Amino acid sequence: MPDFFGRDRVLWMVLGAFVVSLILGLTSVYFVYLYLPLGNGENVLVTITPGSTVLVIGRKLQSEGIVRSGAAFALFVRLRGQEAKLQAGTYDLSPSLSLGEVAETIINGDVIDSSIRVTIPEGLTLPGIGLLFEKQGLFTQGEFLQALQEVDLPFAYLESIPPGVHNRLEGYLFPDTYQFPPDVHPKQVVRIMAARFNELVPPMFASSPLSHRYTLHQLVTMASIVEKEAVKQAERPIIAGVFFNRLHRNMRLESCATIQFLLGTPRPLLYADLEIVSPYNTYRHLGLPPGPIANPGLASIAAALNPSETRYLFFVAESDGSHIFSLTYEQHLAAIRQARR
Repeated sequence: MPDFFGRDRVLWMVLGAFVVSLILGLTSVYFVYLYLPLGNGENVLVTITPGSTVLVIGRKLQSEGIVRSGAAFALFVRLRGQEAKLQAGTYDLSPSLSLGEVAETIINGDVIDSSIRVTIPEGLTLPGIGLLFEKQGLFTQGEFLQALQEVDLPFAYLESIPPGVHNRLEGYLFPDTYQFPPDVHPKQVVRIMAARFNELVPPMFASSPLSHRYTLHQLVTMASIVEKEAVKQAERPIIAGVFFNRLHRNMRLESCATIQFLLGTPRPLLYADLEIVSPYNTYRHLGLPPGPIANPGLASIAAALNPSETRYLFFVAESDGSHIFSLTYEQHLAAIRQARR
């Protein structure tokens, strides 16, 4: 007797296997279709915010026309065990990328650099730094100066600043090259620059032979004067040595740079300027001014912390920015005549 039931069972098994194979094949074809690039088109900037899940990222990529299916993107990343490696940022993505290439771009963190690069030269005052930021389009000079008054900073070096100093952070925003996001708040900029100072200068101060005689604030003040007086790199420690010699002999520093600080806008000095009534006028007052007159760079700070051992008491600038150093006032007068030839 023929086994019709057995034959039917085999038929159904073959049919079932065919259907399963067909489904798997179609699924594979569909997934390959989803994996393939959408095609040619303009690049799109896609911003992935911190904390976004893989599904949220997938939906965003789909809505921006970068991948065919956000769900397929999420599945692809999860199957590879790389969900936790997706990185936030702004990406420049093309529809011509495959789903795998899009995933690799985000996993590798190949973000575009939309930050603004700003170089702060040595020797700028705080208003000068604020004006530079304004020209870069980050924020106004006024907003920067306001942030200086309101910002809270956790750094111990600020304890050496005496009360009542004009612009208490003058001298403490380190000149360097920084990169800021275009929407950065001025307070954050102040924190970053002050943190850079904290990273570099206090360790140098701790190893300075003058750290037991002067406060950090006093030495930063000296560094700012050296910064404004010196042009030639090799002369910075010598100029610092001259000023310390004058301090130790109870002589006025007589630094033209301190007068320029009072004037605000650089111009040739008049004899009347030397009579300006201010503790920053080192032609009238003994000792250092109350605080820095600029934000010095590392070379001037190093010179103030480790000045040259010299007997010079005077110097005068020549036309090329170098200086003639003298031991006596008579030699200094002769040097002035020489420099003016």
